[in-house]
Amino acid sequence: MIDAEQVKAVVRLPAPQRYEYFVKRVAASGTVWGLYRNGWALAKKDDGTLVFAMWPDKEFARLCAEFEWEGYEPQAFSLDELLSELLPQLQQDDLLPGIFRTPGSKGVMPTPGLLRVDLEDELRRETP
Repeated sequence: MIDAEQVKAVVRLPAPQRYEYFVKRVAASGTVWGLYRNGWALAKKDDGTLVFAMWPDKEFARLCAEFEWEGYEPQAFSLDELLSELLPQLQQDDLLPGIFRTPGSKGVMPTPGLLRVDLEDELRRETP
């Protein structure tokens, strides 16, 4: 659980820095958060590509549930599920991960492969 001041400070970071925060936080906690209501929250890029929205903590997901996805609830899934199931599925379905959207920013949308590499690199750094 993170406090309101930390939430405000992190939300104000530029999208690339929020992406770095996401990678470090998810690697450390082993947990990823999405929004769910009869299906996971998806967004669309300007070109129509679907984006699977995810956050490093429940509090950040909840911010978007109050605006873009009213009625959706934060739901956790494991880093293992992200790496072994979700990223391959996103790749297969031509969807992108949407990392750390905020009410004022669309966040970062790396390829599933790039997100995997960044998370695995961070996990290697954490393991002595």
